[in-house]
Amino acid sequence: MNNITQPSSHLGLPARTYYQLVHALAAVLPPPVNDTPEALLARNDAAIDAVAAMLPTNANEAGFAAQCVAARAQADDVLRLLRKHEGDINVVMRLNAQYVAMMRASQGAHGHLLRARAVRHKREQNSAALNADEWTQHIVTSSMQQALAAGPLPATLAPEPAPAPEPSPPAPDPAPLAHPSPPALATAPPPPAAEPPAPAPAPASAPVATHLPPQAAPVPPPAPRHSRRMATPPEADEPPRNLPTEADQYARTYPRRAQEMRHLGGLPPDCTYGPPDNDLVHAIVTGTSPALRALDDQDTAVA
Repeated sequence: MNNITQPSSHLGLPARTYYQLVHALAAVLPPPVNDTPEALLARNDAAIDAVAAMLPTNANEAGFAAQCVAARAQADDVLRLLRKHEGDINVVMRLNAQYVAMMRASQGAHGHLLRARAVRHKREQNSAALNADEWTQHIVTSSMQQALAAGPLPATLAPEPAPAPEPSPPAPDPAPLAHPSPPALATAPPPPAAEPPAPAPAPASAPVATHLPPQAAPVPPPAPRHSRRMATPPEADEPPRNLPTEADQYARTYPRRAQEMRHLGGLPPDCTYGPPDNDLVHAIVTGTSPALRALDDQDTAVA
């Protein structure tokens, strides 16, 4: 009888995450030595065992583990080619450089995995930080799934710019000013014959003609500038919430919290974690999906 204790369900990743991870890893692995289905299956099984041996518990750590395994497998394939072409010094030098680069990449990914695991273990010692991390992961996952289900936003065409205003005609030149003519000189009347001639009066000095300076032409006012306002595209409507999907995701992320909500019919009175909104709580309590009904079965089994 097998007495191995099974790990808790919250440590496992969703099946679609494992599907994407293993198929992406198999696509970048070098081909097997023998081109047979058995050799291909053995190569994939060895890669899966290597990833599992690094004990990843979330998508970030699983990605580092897959990078480490892929780079190590590529380094081993380059080493095989190096032994095959050991007689050509130029090929050997190029392959040796590729082998060193792949080994460094593999060790770098493994180092990132160890550091990420150390940070996770440190934050798991603080319950408040752990609850905040789990809630943030739930919100990010739900938001990205809703955006993926909504599809791309419709493209909006920018309005055509307004035509440029026509230039105003130039102002006409001002008419030239007329210069005044000097007045005629005044002449004295002839003296009478009986009387001695009176001294002739001094001639009146001609008035100096005054010339007015020409007035400057009025400067036409500047043409008004027509501002070109680009119409802002209408805001796209936010996609509707998919409460059943969010409820299933919350139940897979926090099975004990969802089980307690369904048992009490709502949030517990002594709630010590970040509570979800009322719509999500209602969806968790009244949901009938397989994931939510499984929590009821676990509750009945415990009772």
